[in-house]
Amino acid sequence: MRAHSLPTSLLGLMASVSAFAIAAPAFAADAPAPNTVQEVVVTADKRPELIRNVPQAITALPEVQLERQKAVGFEDYAAQVPGMTLQQSAPGITRIVLRGINSGGVGATIGTYMDETPYGSSSALANAAILAPDLDTFDMKQIEVLRGPQGTLYGASTLGGLLKFVTNAPSTAGFAGKAEVGYDSVDHGGSGWDVRGMVNIPLGDKLAFRASGYERQDPGYADDVARHVNDFNDSRATGGRASLLFTPSAQVSVRLTAIMQDLKSGGGPIEDLVPTTSPTTFTPLFGTFQSGRTAATTENVKYRLYNGTVGWDLGFGTLTSSTSWGTLREANIQDATAAFGTLIVAHLNQDKFTQEIRLASRSDQTLEWMVGGYYTRETASLHQDLALTPTSTPLGFVQLDSNYRESALFANATYHFTKQFDVAVGGRWGEDKQNANEFGLASANGGSSEHIFTWSVAPRFKLDDDTMFYGRIAKGFRPGGPNALPPSAPPTVPTRFGADSLINYELGVKTQTPDHKLSLDVAAFHIDWKDIQLLTVVGGFGVNGNGGKASSDGIEWNAQFVPTHGLVLGWDGAYTDAHLTADANPLVGGKNGDPLPYAPKWTTALNGDYQFPAFGHQGFIGASWRYIGERGSDFSSSAPRQRTLPSYSVVDLRGGIDFDRWTLEAYAKNIGDSRGIANIGNNNSVAGGATGPATPGLTANLIRPRTIGISLTARF
Repeated sequence: MRAHSLPTSLLGLMASVSAFAIAAPAFAADAPAPNTVQEVVVTADKRPELIRNVPQAITALPEVQLERQKAVGFEDYAAQVPGMTLQQSAPGITRIVLRGINSGGVGATIGTYMDETPYGSSSALANAAILAPDLDTFDMKQIEVLRGPQGTLYGASTLGGLLKFVTNAPSTAGFAGKAEVGYDSVDHGGSGWDVRGMVNIPLGDKLAFRASGYERQDPGYADDVARHVNDFNDSRATGGRASLLFTPSAQVSVRLTAIMQDLKSGGGPIEDLVPTTSPTTFTPLFGTFQSGRTAATTENVKYRLYNGTVGWDLGFGTLTSSTSWGTLREANIQDATAAFGTLIVAHLNQDKFTQEIRLASRSDQTLEWMVGGYYTRETASLHQDLALTPTSTPLGFVQLDSNYRESALFANATYHFTKQFDVAVGGRWGEDKQNANEFGLASANGGSSEHIFTWSVAPRFKLDDDTMFYGRIAKGFRPGGPNALPPSAPPTVPTRFGADSLINYELGVKTQTPDHKLSLDVAAFHIDWKDIQLLTVVGGFGVNGNGGKASSDGIEWNAQFVPTHGLVLGWDGAYTDAHLTADANPLVGGKNGDPLPYAPKWTTALNGDYQFPAFGHQGFIGASWRYIGERGSDFSSSAPRQRTLPSYSVVDLRGGIDFDRWTLEAYAKNIGDSRGIANIGNNNSVAGGATGPATPGLTANLIRPRTIGISLTARF
């Protein structure tokens, strides 16, 4: 089966679940001007805890911050997470990289959750690596990012960490609503708009309903000179979430949630480049944001997910059950005329059932513990037609059907030796089974089975109420699976690929001044990664394999400072040295010492927000600066083995005023119109200037250019 290339646009959403009711949050306009660094409660260890007490590296982006910064997607907030970078070709086609853990394979290295529900494929046979959900942050309580492997509590494919969306649950506290309209204009392109709304309705003192929805027209700014089409990369997104919370007693909570998202897109923001063997030259072939294709490269994605979560307080502990069912339906067109002389018209269908049940002790005991079980069953079908036009009869096809099943048991315990010192240990035993069947232009089948054990140890010492030191050693893994081999595959190509794993060694300190005006979170880490999963190409078909070793060493930091009433300053960043420590498969091309793909050594961001009295109301202004250092591209078996993407900086500005229940805000993103490259790939279109396999044409995916916008929000 030919690998699903990164420029294909998929967009996924996830389920929203919570074991117990959460009070309706204050809207951004209702939040008072801060006088100290704000406390944040997270659920990293599947129980609520102050972020400054969690013995691991974690970042939380609360709702107020997301709203003020108009951070609606990955590109807006990724740089605010130390050590987090993106390989992005379009909204919905994003590979998240944490701590440099990326080899260019098709299996995910970052897990994604919506509250209690895992999102995305657990298998490398369904392109999970590039399908990280670029979820609209409207009505989101906060985003949590756990850095480092999370295999103990969250299971497979969390080698680099975990991205967790935490939603606002329905509340019986009172009726609440919110409506927002916005307009924006992008340089080099057109204009767009968005409409969003939310309502929370108490249905008595035991039942509440909450629903949110949005429709968004994102403007295009890329031109196709071959087809004479301007701004072809515009997109239309429609989504919504509905949740019902029932609390028949103080001990029992039931929450039902449904998620939907539809996305139609004309493609990613691509720019064709002059063919070259230089690893550092990226000269536009036609012009900035210009490319040439023989046909439109469209996307159509439909995602649905349904979840039910039950929480039961038993006195000595809490029993939680989370059940979900999700479907993904995606169709796309890729221009592969240089490679095959045809288009590739592809369809991906995925269905996934997940069940988790766990029992957790109270958190006020000398020995805190948690035990649980997990099961998931997933089926996927990737179908690709070779056709001369999007509507013509296919000249041939290839289809890969796969299924994945995983069962796991996990346990975690924390023993408090004193009020100052405790140690947390955890373990997870799991079994996964997979089958794959390929037919059409290629015919093959295969199966695999694995047993995996992951573990973690985390001692913690609290110097006082404001300072905590911790250490953490943890193992993470990514499942292997079968290879459905093409007829042309030599006998040396393996019939299956194994799991890869890593061990993370981490030391950190979290501290704040006694007056809570300054906080600092610093973590240093070393990671050993072995049996790395890699994607090779044999006879034009993608084949998964293992090979090589890598290490990642770095330091991450986050500082918050409130020097005066209403002014909040932030600085975060990371230094990451992630590279191969042994040669990869010769078909892949990575050599000992090569940097891991899309893992810059330096990233950093500065943020400042100020609230002040204005005309009897509350005004606010803010600015952000983020820097992404040089990165290596994917490995290659031909010269150059890797290309070096240049560094870039982005500056955002924002400001507005709150009129009681109304908020008016204006903003400018990428005010300097920086030309940042988010992804580099081969151009398989003759129209785009491919000249053959020796010096193939290149395509760059660029970050969003200067965008000016305005929004009006009403609360009722």
